[in-house]
Amino acid sequence: MTQTTMSSFDEDLVRAISSSLNEPEWLEKARREAFREFVSSPPEKNPLYTKYASTFDFPIEPFRMVPGRSEVDFRSYFKGFLTGNESDIMLQANETQVHVDLSKDIASKGVKLMSFHDALHEDEALLRKLVEQRLVKSEADKYAAFVNAFFNSGTFIHVPKGVVLERPLRRMLLLDSPRTAVVDQTLVYAEEQSKLIFLEELYSKGPAGPALVASTSEIRSGTGAHVDFSSIQLLDDQTTHVSNRAIETVNDSKATVSSLVLGSSVSRSRMNFLLNGRGCFAEGYEIFFTDANQRYDFETNLVHVGQDTTGSVHARGVLKGESQSIFKGMIKITNAARNSRSYLAHHAMILDRTAKSNAVPSLDIDNNEVKATHSASVAQIDEEQLFYMMARGLPQDEAKKMVVLGFFEPVLSRIPIEQTREGARFMIEGKWQGAKRRLVDRETLLAATGEITPEVKQTEDIFERHYKYR
Repeated sequence: MTQTTMSSFDEDLVRAISSSLNEPEWLEKARREAFREFVSSPPEKNPLYTKYASTFDFPIEPFRMVPGRSEVDFRSYFKGFLTGNESDIMLQANETQVHVDLSKDIASKGVKLMSFHDALHEDEALLRKLVEQRLVKSEADKYAAFVNAFFNSGTFIHVPKGVVLERPLRRMLLLDSPRTAVVDQTLVYAEEQSKLIFLEELYSKGPAGPALVASTSEIRSGTGAHVDFSSIQLLDDQTTHVSNRAIETVNDSKATVSSLVLGSSVSRSRMNFLLNGRGCFAEGYEIFFTDANQRYDFETNLVHVGQDTTGSVHARGVLKGESQSIFKGMIKITNAARNSRSYLAHHAMILDRTAKSNAVPSLDIDNNEVKATHSASVAQIDEEQLFYMMARGLPQDEAKKMVVLGFFEPVLSRIPIEQTREGARFMIEGKWQGAKRRLVDRETLLAATGEITPEVKQTEDIFERHYKYR
């Protein structure tokens, strides 16, 4: 079948994508509803942030989409990115999922790791329920609506009730001269009393020209469940990356999300933690390192609805060259969320005078019986620290690197997933040296560095500090 490049993101393209993927009528209708939100929404809806929108906005019209799937040779495409020892992993080449490996012991427990459309054909009723009860809502953000309308790939992870997974599931997306924008949806559904560790990795195989990778991720942690989710983004410097995530925790459940952003020319991230059940817990860790002309736009919100909920976000970034970043965040505690505790922190280090960073943390509190605070700072590198280290024989560049790695450590050490925690240190040091390092296994990391840094247990209770609202 001949495939035609669509010249614009219009309703005809929505229908063409849905038709090429053999989707049911209800899903095409959901796409068209999302499309209407996309065309009618401004890039930034919150009046607190509109003055920053022009700096971090980007045109979407130059990117193209082609309905259908690319043919990919698995072995040649992923050569050099796999050791052959990977298990419990999904591999995606541009918009095409090409391989899934799920060990027999995990599959026998009813765990699902598959493409969105394979899951749609296997259990349409469940997928329809999740789509109709979206956590990443089209009316909330223009680019969430874009993904909901135009997604051409997707991942579905389902952990049944009571199933505990000690080994991580992984998904690797490898971008290589894509013929079409990669627009992706990830649905994570952990049922009651289950446990899941999931690692998402986004890489570019090489310079691919202007490209768009846009995604939504929805993470549902059921009653008493525990989900640890991590995302590593190391796309090439001609790629635009757009991400919307929503994480829902209900009664006595827990979710952590770790995000390491090192690549792409433009990165736009939106993340909402929805603490909807009594006694639930959510924590986010965001780390970014920019150089050259990279522009990063982050927004993270903690929304407390249930009683006795605990949420926190820790974000740190380092900026070099003429790069720019903005971090926007909101703690919202509803009137029903009695005895909630919430903490939001963003700290940035500027290495060059031409780099810029802004932080806009906010509070919206409707209940007096809570603890909530936010913290933000933007500062240049500490010259006294550099002098101290150079006085003990370290060259200036090595001293700066040590200060930067130490600056990240309070957040890095909190990341609960060992492979992400150690890999992040390895990849950040690589970016400092101008090298693109991917996430590797423990044995490869030991061979490359000769050591593994032990996890630092945090003993300080952030909720016993001074509070903005108490």
